[in-house]
Amino acid sequence: MPESSTEPVIPDQRSYAAVFSDRDGGPSGERRRAGAVWRRIRPWRRVDHVALRNIRRPNLATTSIRVGALYTPLDLWYVNLDVSANALRCFRHWLSDDELAKAERFHSDLDRARYIVGRAALRRVLADRLDCSPAAIRLSYGTNGKPMLEGGRGHIEFNLAHSGGDAVIALVGGAAIGVDIELLRPIADVESLARLVFSDVELRELELAPDPVSAFLNGWTRKEAFVKALGLGLAAPLREITVSLSGRAALFSTGLRHQSVSNWRLLNVPHPRAVVALALGPRLDSAGTT
Repeated sequence: MPESSTEPVIPDQRSYAAVFSDRDGGPSGERRRAGAVWRRIRPWRRVDHVALRNIRRPNLATTSIRVGALYTPLDLWYVNLDVSANALRCFRHWLSDDELAKAERFHSDLDRARYIVGRAALRRVLADRLDCSPAAIRLSYGTNGKPMLEGGRGHIEFNLAHSGGDAVIALVGGAAIGVDIELLRPIADVESLARLVFSDVELRELELAPDPVSAFLNGWTRKEAFVKALGLGLAAPLREITVSLSGRAALFSTGLRHQSVSNWRLLNVPHPRAVVALALGPRLDSAGTT
């Protein structure tokens, strides 16, 4: 297996603070329960909740990531999807008719609410970058459903992933990006599940892993992040893609003739209760391939 390049330093969870909360205030306790998007700040700053308003723009901090021969700024946000009823009513106003229609197709009230908050958070982050209101964001979708800004506005690529009540949003300029998150939890018969999606190399590594569940979640999130960056959806050759399962993220085989390992970066992102992986690579200019 090839050696992976040195990973950039991603701050640990102490370096994140909430900047997304109940839009129109309300009792302080209610605001604390509202959704939270986490941004990277100085680690000695305490975590606080700031009211989410159209007039308030988060002081977004970034980290530079090398993609191929270029360095590109990456913005990463954590989202708490479990919000107050008051916050949920406010966030609905930012969504498009199509998003609201999709929300209504969820059978579970909890899943519906989490979908609405995730889309509202994505719109809030994009609106900050584009200097517009969240409701003004216009999205289009690739062949396999990957969302993108209509008309490639601002050459911004983004991705959203969620697991349970947690989500993560990644935003980058000039590169393809994918992100995945899986909550840490017991998984029954992880070996049988792995045989459906892991390559032979990955299966051998899983057999030797001291913690098979953690190894599986590492591999799964890394493969999913890569597939989402490419916008392949269910068409992805998961068993032909090979990644590391250990603590160090690495891509060993893309499974695709037109994608070189050397053009891609896999990154671990610290999270207090989940495994999070990022994939960055060459920007895909064709909507049909995204």
